[in-house]
Amino acid sequence: MVNEKAQESAPFELLIAVVIMCFVLAVGITAMGQFNCDKCYGETNAKMEEMKTKIETVVTQKSPQTASFRLGSCFKDTEEAIRIRDFSDPQFCVQYCGSAKTPCIMLQYNYTGKDCGAFSIMKCLGIAPDAVFAAESGEDEGHRCKAMEKMELVNFRENIPQGNYLLLNKSRANDQSPTICAYLLGE
Repeated sequence: MVNEKAQESAPFELLIAVVIMCFVLAVGITAMGQFNCDKCYGETNAKMEEMKTKIETVVTQKSPQTASFRLGSCFKDTEEAIRIRDFSDPQFCVQYCGSAKTPCIMLQYNYTGKDCGAFSIMKCLGIAPDAVFAAESGEDEGHRCKAMEKMELVNFRENIPQGNYLLLNKSRANDQSPTICAYLLGE
């Protein structure tokens, strides 16, 4: 008789064990996904900080900079956008730059994918608001950024594709605003 009761309760105990195991697996998978998202966010944030430093250095110190701006393989390129933007909202500028002085210049990263939920990373750039990121090359005196073989001139205010860059400050002594040439180096 004791044996019969044990046999009757065995299926219920097995069912409870399976339910608990499924719950533990679901929590574990969710935690691993969140850990991966946090890791990717941290890597992207570090790369943005590195790029911010290179841009500020070329603008303020006028020394050429090479930058490897690759965000890794966390997200799809089609779900990412990086560019430099001006913001005129004093509260926004205080939040990110610590000053209500407008416009504030931001290095902005946007992720629009669903894997980790959409998010943005903003880095305040300590550069002149009227800094020019040249988009045209030419041979006449008005064009400071000359065409170079195996290099593509990129306007950072429109889009910053991932890759290796040569950043040059082509400002002259009497210029009101700095002129920056950002060359995407050919692979």
